[in-house]
Amino acid sequence: MTESFNNWTDYDNWLVQNYDKYAMTSLNEKDGKVVVEYVEKSEWEKQQKEKGNL
Repeated sequence: MTESFNNWTDYDNWLVQNYDKYAMTSLNEKDGKVVVEYVEKSEWEKQQKEKGNL
């Protein structure tokens, strides 16, 4: 999933509200916006276990 924000403060507010639900997989600035890619934490944990990282 992807979400974009107008500034870092908007991203920070979103992150605080969603930290327990989602794992961020990519964080960049593009065209003046903060762009985050993320997956549900359960999906991230599954992927990490399959890779042998957990």
